[in-house]
Amino acid sequence: MSSILIKNGEIIDFENFVFKKSDILIEENKIVKISESIDLSADKIIDAKNNTIIPGIIDLGVRFREPGLEQEATIRSESKAAASSGVTTVAYLPDTNPIIDTAGQVKFVQDLFSNVKLCKVKVISAATKNLNGEQITSMMSLKSAGAIGVDNTNNKYKNTLIMRRVMEYASGCELTFFYHPLDYDLSNNGCYHEGSISAKLGLPGIPAAAESIAVTQAIELSKLTNSKLHICRVSCKDSLDIIHHYISKGYNVSYDIAVNQLFFSENSISEYDTNFHVIPPYRSENDMLALINDISSSDNLSLCSDHQPHNNDAKQKPFPESKSGVSCIEILFPLLMSLVDSGKINVFDAIKKITLNPANVIGFDNYGLKEGSPADIAIFGKEKWIYTRENTISAGKNIPFNNFEFSHKIKYTICDGDIVYTDKV
Repeated sequence: MSSILIKNGEIIDFENFVFKKSDILIEENKIVKISESIDLSADKIIDAKNNTIIPGIIDLGVRFREPGLEQEATIRSESKAAASSGVTTVAYLPDTNPIIDTAGQVKFVQDLFSNVKLCKVKVISAATKNLNGEQITSMMSLKSAGAIGVDNTNNKYKNTLIMRRVMEYASGCELTFFYHPLDYDLSNNGCYHEGSISAKLGLPGIPAAAESIAVTQAIELSKLTNSKLHICRVSCKDSLDIIHHYISKGYNVSYDIAVNQLFFSENSISEYDTNFHVIPPYRSENDMLALINDISSSDNLSLCSDHQPHNNDAKQKPFPESKSGVSCIEILFPLLMSLVDSGKINVFDAIKKITLNPANVIGFDNYGLKEGSPADIAIFGKEKWIYTRENTISAGKNIPFNNFEFSHKIKYTICDGDIVYTDKV
């Protein structure tokens, strides 16, 4: 029986907001003992002195492109990138090729991840067949295969009634309804935040109201259908205000923000750089500040990478015609810690938003740093380093963070009791 002993590290006590010196003993794929000092032999000993130990990070929204789009990235290449940022579990979106809309496709993706063995996967299946927004998928069979929820990603439902039926069916199957809020008529095929900058650049704009109106609709439908709703990739202050209003009235809704939205606004684009083409778009400075402030004020919020690797051809087009999305899963953690370093958020809120909160969203039972839990662990320490397109691990080089300097680094990532990443050469 293989074992790992982590010595001299500090773990975060979320209940008391303190760091505690702790050793952790792992046997096979479980945490079997946590104590201030463990004097036992082990197959592998990790000295975590001056480092912090946290639960493995959970990323609520990724596209690793496989199956079907391996020319852009693969599960192996992107799992390596994930492990380097302490990510041990990813929620996998269904817009692959073929679409993940059958039990067989759910199991196929699970098998792909099992063969790679670098991180775990929780599959979010398609809400409608082929994501066509009309024919509802067989959700009970999808759930039996292991799907944790349904999502139509950035594809439009044919009408509100179909969206209601999907939510009712999901509720009956005890599946979470994941929703990317966008009023497609208002968005009018835009590619940038509607405002003075989009007008100046001549880029078709997406108003913030296209998101906030859709947020209101989804929450009202969740009450009508008694469904568990998770709103994906919130980008503007108006949406946050609406979400908090409904939460204060007892509505069951969780939501997430993509980490890159905390660093850029509509003012960030330079010379039509398509690496800044994202959906939802980077919005106003006030919206960006509201997103940052929300990290410390909400217990229903998770943070994710919204990882979307692309090859060069996808981005080397005129801005409106380029594919949206950025590749940033491997800097999810250091980006967040840079906000901690700047004093904008505290470390307890930061870590909770990428560990405990997303675990609740995906129903990850027995998760965390406690005896008997799966051995999914990340260890980080202080170290200055510079991130560049040249040294990125992901196959996707579509990053707007080129030459960013960071001061924290993942030292080890342990997934299911195996060391899947170390920064040591």
